[in-house]
Amino acid sequence: MKRKTFREYLTECRFEDIWAAIAENFSEPDEIKPVYVEYYSKLLSLPSRRCKGVIELSSRPTIQPEGMNAAPDWLIDKNVKTSETDSAYVSAVLLYWASLLTFITSKEHDDDLNHYLDIIESDDCQALGQYLMESVESDPLGSVKRESVDRKERLFWEETFAHSSPGDWRGILYVLKRKLEYDMGFMRGFADHAGREQDADRMQLCCRLIDGATAHICPDERARRMLNLLFRILEQEVTNWSD
Repeated sequence: MKRKTFREYLTECRFEDIWAAIAENFSEPDEIKPVYVEYYSKLLSLPSRRCKGVIELSSRPTIQPEGMNAAPDWLIDKNVKTSETDSAYVSAVLLYWASLLTFITSKEHDDDLNHYLDIIESDDCQALGQYLMESVESDPLGSVKRESVDRKERLFWEETFAHSSPGDWRGILYVLKRKLEYDMGFMRGFADHAGREQDADRMQLCCRLIDGATAHICPDERARRMLNLLFRILEQEVTNWSD
C-alpha cells in the first residue's frame, strides 16, 4: 500500500478529530487548542517541498517518531511509515511532535530574520525601533505555548533516559544520538547561520553511525570503524555547531 505523507494525513482529517486525539494521548489543555488550530492551518499552507527520508511512528505516541528532526517545512511532504490505521491519531502524533521546539515554521523564522537584516542594512532607526517594539509585545498565548513546548521537551528527555540502560555502553551513545536529533530540529530550519543545512547533515551522519555501531553489544570490526569515524567527525565539527 502506498504510504501517505504528513500533509496527506492532515488533509484527510478534520481538525476536531485530530485535536481529540492530541488531548487524549498527550493531555494538552483546552487553552492551547487555538494555537494548534493556527499551526495546523500553517502547515497545510506550506509550499510543496521534496523531502528526503521517512517518518517512522513507533507504537507509543510519547516517543518522538524517527525522522522528525527538522522544522515542519522539511517534514510536511515526507512519507510516513506506520502500522496505524487511524488517520486522526497519526495526524495528532505528527502535529504534536512537529511543534517540539516552537509553533512557528522555518519560513516564518526566515522571513522575520530577512526583514530584520533589511532594516539593519537600510540604517532606518525608526523602522528598527518599530521592529524592536513589535518583537517585545506580549503574545496573549505566549505562556501557553511555552508550557506546551516545555511539556514536550520533558517528555522527549524522559523517554530518552528511560531507554539508556546504565549497564549497556550503548546507552551513552543513545543519549548522544538523541541530543543530536534534538539539535537537528533546530539547525534544519531555525538556526540563523548560513551553514545550518550542512551542520544538520553532519549531525544526521553521526546518528546513522551511532545506529550502525550500536547494533550489537559486542562491536565487530565494522562497528569499531563506525565509532572511529563518529569521533573523528565530532572532533572536527562539534565546536562549530553553534548559532
